[in-house]
Amino acid sequence: MEKVKSEIVRVEAEMSEKLKEKVNLEIARVSQEMKQKLKIATVAMVVVGAIVGIWISLTV
Repeated sequence: MEKVKSEIVRVEAEMSEKLKEKVNLEIARVSQEMKQKLKIATVAMVVVGAIVGIWISLTV
């Protein structure tokens, strides 16, 4: 019985470690994805700002 308990504890610890690894990988992936989207949004804002600036300078 003691052997079974120790095996259960070992398996639970192993599963917990694997779950932590999966969560960390997912967090890293989402973080990378968000950085990419932020770069795209920043570029888009700069382009829009440039277009608006040119438009204003042409209409004044």
